[in-house]
Amino acid sequence: MATTTRMFCFVLVMVLMGCCCSAKIYKVGESKIWTAKKDGSYYEWAKRKEFQVGDSLMFEYDGNVNDITQVSSRLEYQFCNSLSPKAVYNTGHDVVTLTEPGYHFFITSNRSQCVAGQKLVVFVVHDHPMIPPSPSVTPTNGGFLKRVTSIPSGVRRNSFMWETIFFSTTTTKSMTS
Repeated sequence: MATTTRMFCFVLVMVLMGCCCSAKIYKVGESKIWTAKKDGSYYEWAKRKEFQVGDSLMFEYDGNVNDITQVSSRLEYQFCNSLSPKAVYNTGHDVVTLTEPGYHFFITSNRSQCVAGQKLVVFVVHDHPMIPPSPSVTPTNGGFLKRVTSIPSGVRRNSFMWETIFFSTTTTKSMTS
């Protein structure tokens, strides 16, 4: 009986983890292999995706000709500099897990292929919480909320910031200073 209960609990935990954890595996280049692309299609491909911490990139390529070299900076990426890589993968079928937010740069150490477009940059965001926290509508410390009715200088009217901006202050003096 104890074994059945443990097994049930294990299966339940696995099912719940599957529902809550939604890491994705993206095949770089969709149905094609990782190779040189003059048309900037890797850039366009990555631009259409939202990569989150925990997602993975799957690279398929000819391991006799190419590799996956993860570099640390935009300059190394732009100039195809693989002299001090963050990581190198060379099996021909590699899965790279994106473990931290920010920009991640991938090139091939085959310089002529890299210059010809065999490189990829992805931007990774933090995972989204399952249930977003509800916004607080209660002012703190005796302050007040005021809806902005005019455009602050430096903010475009059609920007996200304009649509969601609110000011919270504790005194009216801070509004005028």
